[in-house]
This record gives sequence, structure tokens and C-alpha cells, in this order.
Amino acid sequence: MNEMKKNILLLIVLLLASCATTKQFQKFTHNTTLEPSKARIYVIRPGFAGGAVQTSIFCNDVLMGKTGGNGYLCWDVLEGKYTIGNTQLIHAGITLGTANNEDLFIINAKAGKTYYIKQYPRFGGFSFDFLDNPSGEEFLKGKSKPKVNYVE
Repeated sequence: MNEMKKNILLLIVLLLASCATTKQFQKFTHNTTLEPSKARIYVIRPGFAGGAVQTSIFCNDVLMGKTGGNGYLCWDVLEGKYTIGNTQLIHAGITLGTANNEDLFIINAKAGKTYYIKQYPRFGGFSFDFLDNPSGEEFLKGKSKPKVNYVE
């Protein structure tokens, strides 16, 4: 019985510690009016699967934030082509997408549109899936806003 109590306590500690915080390092634009010349990008991370691991999210080699379980990032971009990447490693520019645990997603952003990307765990890392707008809006419900470490 003593061993079972230890296992339950360990499980509770692991569950409490497994919620990595989502942080955004660029202007957070969720619930703001989208400027006509810009597009909006969301990267949404599911709940508990892989929730203890933070991943860095880059947009054209600019660190946008770090995702944790059940969180999301949101930022606006001018119309154009953008490479969204994730890594758990240190990123030094041109290397993003070359390690086994990294993935890239390309968006040819159009002004006035919103793009939803789901980030999900896979063996050894995280991958991206594109979500249409209704699915993205639904998937966003119940997700935690990031802690914003950005000031203008």
C-alpha cells in the first residue's frame, strides 16, 4: 500500500509539472481588429499530449514564442510568404527544419485572411497541420492565452 501511495503522489506531481507555459515574444493580436493589409496566424497546441515540453515557434527566423500544452500564439503579418517552424533545440537561423524533431509549414499569406495551424506531438518532436477556419476557431476554444513578454 505504501508503494501505491508513492506512485499516486508521483503521478500528481508529474501532472502538475507537465503544464509548460506558453509565452509570446511578439505583439499578441488575438481579439484585435485585423488591419486590411495584414493576415493573422495562429499556432495552436493541444492539451496534455506532450504538454510538459515547450517548443520554440519561429516565423521567418524570428522567435514568435514558445508553446506549451493547451496554449496558442497569435500574430499578424503583411501579405507574403512565411515559413513557420518549431524546434526544441537552439535555433541558429538557416538550420530550422533540419533536425529530426523539427517541422516547417509554409504560408503564402493573403491580406484579410486568418490561418490556423495545429501543432501536435509525434514521436521525437512536433509537427504541424493546417486547420480550415471553422475547425481552427473551434480548436481555439478553451485554449490558454500566452503570457506575453512583449512591450511596444
